[in-house]
Amino acid sequence: MHEFSIVSHLLTVVESEVHKRDASKVRAINLVLGERSGIVDDSLKFYFEMLAAGTLVEGAQINVRRTPMRFHCDACGSDYIPSVADFCCTTCGAMGRVVDDGSRMLIESIELET
Repeated sequence: MHEFSIVSHLLTVVESEVHKRDASKVRAINLVLGERSGIVDDSLKFYFEMLAAGTLVEGAQINVRRTPMRFHCDACGSDYIPSVADFCCTTCGAMGRVVDDGSRMLIESIELET
C-alpha cells in the first residue's frame, strides 16, 4: 500500500520538472529500484495509472530497472552480489560489507515532449 504515497510523491516531482522545462507531455519515467525496496511493480503501475489520470503524465510509460544488493570484500577486494541465503564473499568466503543495500528508489530519467 505504500506504493500509493510513493507514486503521489513521484508525480509531484515529475510534474515540477514538466513545468520547469515547459514540456507539454511526459512520454516515460525511468526508475531504478533496489530489489529490497519493498516496492511491488504491479502496485506501482496500478497507482501510477490511477493518480496520473487527468494530468500531463497520463499515458506515460513507467519503466522499472531493478538493482541488487551489493557487497565489497575487504579480505580479497571483490565486489559481489550475495546469494539469498549467504552474505559471504563469493570469491573467498569472508564476510563482506554492504556497499548498496538494495533499498533505493531513483528517478533515472524523464522523457518529455515539448
